[in-house]
Amino acid sequence: MITFLNLKKTFFLSILILAGSAVSAQDIMSKAWDAFFENRRADAKELFMQAAKQPGATGNALLGLSILSHGDGPALQSFNYFKQFYAQSKNPQPYVYALWNTPSINETFGKKTPEQLAFLRELATNKNYDGTIAAIAYSMLGKHYETSKKTEQANKEYANIGSVDSWAISGEFENISSSGFDKSYETLNHPEDTSAFKNKKGVKVAWHSVPYLRHDKWFDFTYYANAYNSIMFAQTFVKSDTETEVQLRIGVSGSLKVWVNDQQIISEPEERNNDLDTYIQSMKLHKGYNRILVQIGESYAERSNFLLRITDEKGDVVPNLMSTYKAQPYTRETNYTSHKIEQFAVAYFDQQIKKDANDNLSKLLLTQIYLREDKTFEARRLIEPLLKKYPNSTYLNSLLLEVFSKTNNRTGAETVKERIKMADPESSLSLTLKYQELLEQKNYDKAASVIDKLEVNYPFQREFIYLAKMNLAGYNKNQDELIKATEEAYNKFPDNQSFVYIKYLIETNLRKNTAAALEVLKKYVDNNDNYTYAKLLAGTYFTAGNSTAGLKVYQDEIYNDPIGVAIYEDLAEQYYKLQMYDKAADSYLDCIRIAPTRASYYTSLGKIYEANNQKDKSIQYYQKSLELDPSNYESIKSLRKLQNKKDVYSYFEEPDIDAIIKNAPAATDYPDDNFVMLDKETQRIVYENGGSEDKNFLVAKILTQKGIESWKQYDIDTDNGQDLTVETAEVIKANGNKIPAERNDGSLVFTNLEVGDVVNIRYKTENYFKGRLASHFWDTFYFTMGYPCVNSKYSLLISKNKKFSYKFSRQVIEPQKTSADEFDMYVWKDSKSKSLEYEDKMPALDDVANILYLTSIPDWKFVSDWYNDLASAKARKNYEVTEVVRDMFDGKANLTDMQKVEKIYDYITNNISYSSVSFRQSGWIPQNPADVINTRIGDCKDVSTLFVTMCKEAGIKAQLVLVKTRDNGLNKMVVPAIDFNHCIAKVELNARDYYIELTSQYLPFRCIYTTELNSALLDIGDDNTTNTIKYLNPATRKQNNIHRSVSIILKDRDFLINENTYKTASLAGGIREAYNELSSKDQVKKIKEAIAVEYPDNEITGLSFSNMAKNSGDTVYMKLDYQLKNITKVIAGMSVFSLPWSDKFTPSDIQIILPRATGLDLSQMYEMDNETETITVTVPAGKKIIEGLIPIKISNDILDYSIVSKMIGNKLILTRTFKLKKDFIPAEKSAEFNNIFKKMVEADNKEFAMR
Repeated sequence: MITFLNLKKTFFLSILILAGSAVSAQDIMSKAWDAFFENRRADAKELFMQAAKQPGATGNALLGLSILSHGDGPALQSFNYFKQFYAQSKNPQPYVYALWNTPSINETFGKKTPEQLAFLRELATNKNYDGTIAAIAYSMLGKHYETSKKTEQANKEYANIGSVDSWAISGEFENISSSGFDKSYETLNHPEDTSAFKNKKGVKVAWHSVPYLRHDKWFDFTYYANAYNSIMFAQTFVKSDTETEVQLRIGVSGSLKVWVNDQQIISEPEERNNDLDTYIQSMKLHKGYNRILVQIGESYAERSNFLLRITDEKGDVVPNLMSTYKAQPYTRETNYTSHKIEQFAVAYFDQQIKKDANDNLSKLLLTQIYLREDKTFEARRLIEPLLKKYPNSTYLNSLLLEVFSKTNNRTGAETVKERIKMADPESSLSLTLKYQELLEQKNYDKAASVIDKLEVNYPFQREFIYLAKMNLAGYNKNQDELIKATEEAYNKFPDNQSFVYIKYLIETNLRKNTAAALEVLKKYVDNNDNYTYAKLLAGTYFTAGNSTAGLKVYQDEIYNDPIGVAIYEDLAEQYYKLQMYDKAADSYLDCIRIAPTRASYYTSLGKIYEANNQKDKSIQYYQKSLELDPSNYESIKSLRKLQNKKDVYSYFEEPDIDAIIKNAPAATDYPDDNFVMLDKETQRIVYENGGSEDKNFLVAKILTQKGIESWKQYDIDTDNGQDLTVETAEVIKANGNKIPAERNDGSLVFTNLEVGDVVNIRYKTENYFKGRLASHFWDTFYFTMGYPCVNSKYSLLISKNKKFSYKFSRQVIEPQKTSADEFDMYVWKDSKSKSLEYEDKMPALDDVANILYLTSIPDWKFVSDWYNDLASAKARKNYEVTEVVRDMFDGKANLTDMQKVEKIYDYITNNISYSSVSFRQSGWIPQNPADVINTRIGDCKDVSTLFVTMCKEAGIKAQLVLVKTRDNGLNKMVVPAIDFNHCIAKVELNARDYYIELTSQYLPFRCIYTTELNSALLDIGDDNTTNTIKYLNPATRKQNNIHRSVSIILKDRDFLINENTYKTASLAGGIREAYNELSSKDQVKKIKEAIAVEYPDNEITGLSFSNMAKNSGDTVYMKLDYQLKNITKVIAGMSVFSLPWSDKFTPSDIQIILPRATGLDLSQMYEMDNETETITVTVPAGKKIIEGLIPIKISNDILDYSIVSKMIGNKLILTRTFKLKKDFIPAEKSAEFNNIFKKMVEADNKEFAMR
């Protein structure tokens, strides 16, 4: 019998035992996760196995084992551990959702094992789970059968997802750089079936249904339209028998807006690629029909689709709803307030982390969800704190690697890869990365040894190991080994597409066994849904002469995938090659039925009907093609031919190269030149509705050896949006022989060049500009250059209905104007132009050459609005920017707006690495600010856009500014064009404008480099933007000043010097950049070398800097002690010396030869606004200055300069000041400046005598 006392003791003893057990389990789990994160995988596995036997720790331990197996075991092992977890868990569904796209459940999206199918079926039919679980399970089941080419069964599974499938669509509207997301469209106000809207090409597009859907129920705009860089709309009308509140659940690729009964309930500007039910919002269905309108935008997502479900609060599809794409009467929503609903798994793990901030498992699982939902910033915010504790964790670094992959952060990805290889060299991932690195280095022996190690330690990576062995055998030209590895791999993994392809190549190329090659492909295609391989199979049939079988492959693929518009197109091409024109036309008409706005289909139909001698139909389809795409040059050319119009280039006079060479001048005619341009021509064609092309001719005669150096390589200058065709690139020898150039795209290399040879180049460019620029052209042509030109000619053939303007930079050349059919022809010509002679400190070429500028862009406001469209969408509020700004100003409520701007400036310049990439290489579109924050790298427009976005988030008005930097000339922007090469930002505070340069981590806030001063600029997105260019020299910038205080003690013939200097603004930034990263020893070395330019015999005895930290203020201080040796000269018993002014003028600074043709660019000489230097010379006892300085003062509209002196006791004190007011001197004032400069040189170099 147990007494109450004994029972009580027993109870407390049990509690203590359980508590001790819980502590023990918790301790084991803590050690297990430490081992896991520290890459001690064997220890982690043992500890997880121990913990799995402990009450209360079993579930998390099994999850740990499953996650550990992601990289350390076969996928089946990870799956089995997760199934064990699932079986014992009371609430497994958030874990199912979190690990859905991992080896724990779904290593791939393809075929499944019977065990996996059974598990998916269990998830799909469990009514206790959120309906999202069933939907994704049915989706994965459908994918299994679709991949297995069991289409009917796949469709049955997909049907259980519960998607809304009946949609009408309209588009495409412009969305370059996400510029279309925030715009208003008539689609919202006009649901009627008869409504039509002008798309981005100016073509009217009505609401129309689509004939087919993807099997998996994702509504994919890329099949139906030119959805890339486009806003697309879809609408449906859902009928409900009652008024009810439900949930709208949607997953997307792209940005997203959703309206229900014309009330917007979702707005997600970030373009994401995520899964179904990612966004959940409550909505009210009225009794009767309800309109649902979906807007999807693509500019960088590279996909454009959605899947929408209407569910109850549990995520189960609402029954008895009907939908139709046909417009129906509906009641507009006016009163309902929709609310966002957090996805159940996100809410669960977020709550777990709030309960326990050290719950790293929940953090990992929430990270997996964020990665699946393409929320990379949120994922990174969870990963990085863990990485601070476990910096070498391969698992954590692999998650970060996935973030960088999703954000296209190549620099970050490579850094993480190196970290993994260094910290965990024996891991499966590290060995894989090392193999790939060695393969790129063509170090095949070492790569093979890595694969051997991988095979021993990680045999479950069998397929990768086989593929690596095949690749290495191929690289080593070991045919026998390649065949052996392929046969073995193919027999074990007949569904591996890489093995199938290599097996096919062996049968085709090595064994010449077409029948066997066909059998390999047919077996794979019959059992796998892979159109690439089906196309290869069809092509092999055609090559073998069996066109019937080849055509049947395409027909079967269409039956299997009727939405596959590319299949119809490929089939049409085959019909065309077989001259089966009617069938080819029918296939292209099927393409048009699916995607009616794709110009290429109409072009192809025009070509088919032209080949079939159906002229009227051919003209009709070519015209339709040009309506949809005015820059379709193939259609332009074909249509003109059918309409018996001249080829556009036949309107121009073709240069006679033989005659040009025959009449070429002799080298003696150009004794001062290295080559002479015999002919330089541009023939430009501009069409009425958009599209322009040009042909360019360059014929140059080599006169000297230096001329050979100038022409041994020529790079043709092209922009993004241009297609280049090099028609001729050759050297013509004196005997008439022609030697073609070596070509690499637009880079031409001329070998065996000799003096007297002629270089002949002819190339054509076709322009494919998009958006607002699509219908415009702009151009420049240099009539004078740094070489002589016998003939210069610019010809413009332009539609009579096309407006344009032109200007010359210097000397006007009147055009010869004629009319030619529907065109006007303008010809500007010049002959025997001389080379521009170099003059010291002459301005940039564009300020001295005679240049023709042409444009159809109406004014600078157009340019500003155009770039505002491109960039402003990127500057919208987003999660990452909001979080960064919130953290930045948290607890700092009393900051002024200027202090906020400075903090934003400091954040960007300290955290974002500037990458200098040409506009013309990287394009005009800035990166998304979220991507810049995540990748931590960007060019000028990226960092400026981030700055503007952060300012807006902080409530400060800011905008972008386009710049043409000073080194390109002061007068470059003559007519409206987009020829800018830099981007900065501007903020407006207290009615004053502050221009902000963000590309340097050294440049102090509100400072501008002297090389940028007076650069041409255009404010972007300003309501007050005028039609004129401004120049960068704001009154609000900080001055670039220098102040020096120098003490000199004369010792024998030496100077002992103590110098205290401070520099401000960009000059301070220059000092930081030059010296901050150097050791003390290297700092001294650098200073010594700088002084040695004028005083070779010097010794540095002391050097220190202060205020050198980045962004620590606008002033840097330097203390310098040094000795100049043998400075004084002894003449007639006197010591004679001149003062070592730090920036003294010397005669060699500038050479002015009069008369001068060009102005003087003083920005090449002076980098400061103001300079003051005071030198105090201590005269030795018993000595005195017997010949001193006559004070000098110069002041004019260009500069102020003065040196004054005074004697106080034995100290001679001299102060030199310099202020630059203008940095450009017109040619006609060169003589005046020369006289001034000589006076300054004389004063700076004045010699003093002491006795």
